[in-house]
Amino acid sequence: MKLMLAALVAVTSLPVAAIPLDQALELCRAEQNALRRLTCYDAISAVTASTTSPSNTAVSPATTAAVPVANTAVKKQPEADFGIEHRKIDEEAPDQIYLSVKEVRYSPRKELIVEFDNGQIWHQRGNDYYRINEGEQHYIRRGALGSFLLGNDQNNRAIRVTREQ
Repeated sequence: MKLMLAALVAVTSLPVAAIPLDQALELCRAEQNALRRLTCYDAISAVTASTTSPSNTAVSPATTAAVPVANTAVKKQPEADFGIEHRKIDEEAPDQIYLSVKEVRYSPRKELIVEFDNGQIWHQRGNDYYRINEGEQHYIRRGALGSFLLGNDQNNRAIRVTREQ
C-alpha cells in the first residue's frame, strides 16, 4: 500500500510540458478526487495570477508541476455514460413549437393521428377527447419524463402524443 502511495505521489509531482489554460482547466475538471481537483485549480489560479500578460493562455513550464501527469490520460469511455445517455439535454432544442394542422385522421382505437404542414406525424396516446381541425395552429411542447403534449392557446386542454414520423 505504501509503495502504491509513493508511486502515485511521484507520478503526480512530475512536471508537464506547457499546456493552454483551457486544457489545464479541462484536466482539473476531469479529476475525480475532490482534493486533487482543488489542488489542480489552485495551481492554475496561482499560475494565472503570476503571469503579467492577460493574453497569455499557456501555463508556464516552471509552474506546471502542480498539474498531475495522471490527469492527462483521462479519456471519455463509452462505459462512463452507460445508463444515463437519455439524460443528455440538448440546450438548443426548443421547449415548444407551433405548427399548422395539415390532416387529421383516427386510428382503429379512435386515437388521433395528426399530420402537420412540416411533414411531422404525431399519434395520440390514450383516448381523451381533443377537438382539432385542419388548418388550425397548435403547439407541441415537452412534458415530464420525455413525453410530449399537443395543445393550443385557445383552451387549456392538452393530450399526450408521440412522434411517428
